[in-house]
Amino acid sequence: MYRLQKHLLPLKVVKLVLLFTFFISTASAGLQTDKEVADSLLSQSWNILASNPAGARELASTALLHITDNDTEERITILSLTGISYFIQANYAKASDYHLKALRLAAESKKPIKIANAYNNLGIVNFRSGNLKDALEMYMRALEYYNDLDDERKKANTLNNIGVLYTTINNYPKALHHFTLAYKGFRKTDDNMGLAAYWNNLGSLHFKQNNIDSAFFYLNNAIELETKTNNSFGLSSVYSEVAAVHFFLEDYHAALDYYQRSCSIAFQINHSYQQAGALLGSANSLLMLGNIEPALSDAAMAMDIADQIDTDQLRLEVHSLYSQIFEEKGDIDSSLKHLRIAVELNDSIFDKSKIHQIYNQEILLLSQTSEIQNLQILSKDMQLSRKNTVIMLISLAFMLTLAGSVLLYYNYHYRQIARHQKDIAELTEKKSRAAVEAEIQERKRIGLELHDGLGQRLSLARLSMSTILQKSNLPDNKKVELLETAILAVDYAFSELRDISRNLTPSPLTRGGLADALRKLAGQVNQSSVIKARSEFIGMNEPLDDLIENAIYRSAQELINNVIKHAGATEIYLQLIKDEKELTLIVEDNGRGFNENDIKLLSGGGLKGIRSKIENLGGNLFIDAFPQRGTLVSIIIPA
Repeated sequence: MYRLQKHLLPLKVVKLVLLFTFFISTASAGLQTDKEVADSLLSQSWNILASNPAGARELASTALLHITDNDTEERITILSLTGISYFIQANYAKASDYHLKALRLAAESKKPIKIANAYNNLGIVNFRSGNLKDALEMYMRALEYYNDLDDERKKANTLNNIGVLYTTINNYPKALHHFTLAYKGFRKTDDNMGLAAYWNNLGSLHFKQNNIDSAFFYLNNAIELETKTNNSFGLSSVYSEVAAVHFFLEDYHAALDYYQRSCSIAFQINHSYQQAGALLGSANSLLMLGNIEPALSDAAMAMDIADQIDTDQLRLEVHSLYSQIFEEKGDIDSSLKHLRIAVELNDSIFDKSKIHQIYNQEILLLSQTSEIQNLQILSKDMQLSRKNTVIMLISLAFMLTLAGSVLLYYNYHYRQIARHQKDIAELTEKKSRAAVEAEIQERKRIGLELHDGLGQRLSLARLSMSTILQKSNLPDNKKVELLETAILAVDYAFSELRDISRNLTPSPLTRGGLADALRKLAGQVNQSSVIKARSEFIGMNEPLDDLIENAIYRSAQELINNVIKHAGATEIYLQLIKDEKELTLIVEDNGRGFNENDIKLLSGGGLKGIRSKIENLGGNLFIDAFPQRGTLVSIIIPA
């Protein structure tokens, strides 16, 4: 297991722990001298990898001369080690090249664990170079192999890496989900180093969400576990993370203290890249404290390390910091000079990444093809080895199962028919009951309108005329007043009657058709300055069945009425689409929406009536809603 981590620069994206999975094959008894030499060289290469990646590559190249063509695992290991060395130097294009070559060789030699490791490493390289989509794809492929191999520890590492990726794109729920799965894997395999990385990443996740107290809590857990397991590199990384939180809080003294702790540990374990990251953090903290010369000194030491391990990415960050330091000193010329160098380095890194991208995709495609071919060959080998046994078993079982299968089929067939008929009967009964209930509700509504509206107006008119008849001694002006009241009540009654009649048989439908009626309905909504309604009609060139038009119009009325009463919306979008197969009505608003439980509560009343009308026409009603996101209701009826 090899864990590497990019240093954190203050005011930039939070540094997160990435877990690499690399393996070194152990020598077995009876190996030749060349093999022992190769193993020794590889061991030395791993030891100096973090502090001298170029030297590690040279040792690995020398080791390659001492292995035979059949030593496939050692070749894959050397390719992976070379990829890591370029990764440490932030040469992501070269790193990707070698990990892709390792993947191809692993696929050709049918080594699933090596394939999985290569995918995981490619995911980390793509993540660091900003190709997040490709990184996620690589991680998911690694995860598939680890699942098949039932390797819980490595699966947890990859899940942790996926969590880091989702944290980077601010998808915190998915990040937390994958961190939680990783945590279970680390606990199951007693991987304390993995658990420490989990706590570190969880602290970073909360830091990105500005949950500072939680960030410190989880980072302190990581420090405790890294100390307990004596993992110096992990402890150095966590100290840098804690320093970043203090820097964010503008507690630059505390940030400086933790960056210096991180730097000291990285120096002791000879991990140059981590030491450079801590030096840059220290320099930033000193700069914020006004200690310009010490800041310049720390930046210069970081530059020495960048030159030592030959990484343009680290040089870019140092030159960016130099620009800030010289600007603070008032040396604008030097500041601009370093800024220009930083820009040139950034462009160079970007160009290198793009140049290798197509090549990498070609190698990856070849690797995938090799995987598929290997799986096919493996499948054929297994088929050949089992062929005779399978033929015998099939011959023996065929006659026994044939008769039973026929009997079971007929039994199952008749049971399915009976069950289907029962389901149809139940569904028909439910639809009939819903239709009756909807009709009863409609009659109740009409009755209430007649009683509460029309009935009250006529009662007022009758009362006014009765008063005139019963009291013959009323003054003329009072009689005139009562007659005017009666006439006004009768006028209101006629108006009420027209409204009720219009609701029973909407006149807009009879005059201009469904599209025109819905357009006017939207226009009525727009007459108020509260809600803006837009309508769109596609394919409405021919008249529809009267029953369908009436059902769609009524449904639109009810849905728009619900939006006006309950949604608190400012916009309504109404769309009617007709094609060869179906008619679709969509009513969407930008109101407060509701959750799934509310949908169940809203299934009565108007929505229940709409659903009943639509289902009786063979259609369906769909509701898509979420709190504070608005509501979209779709009605689809076969044309």
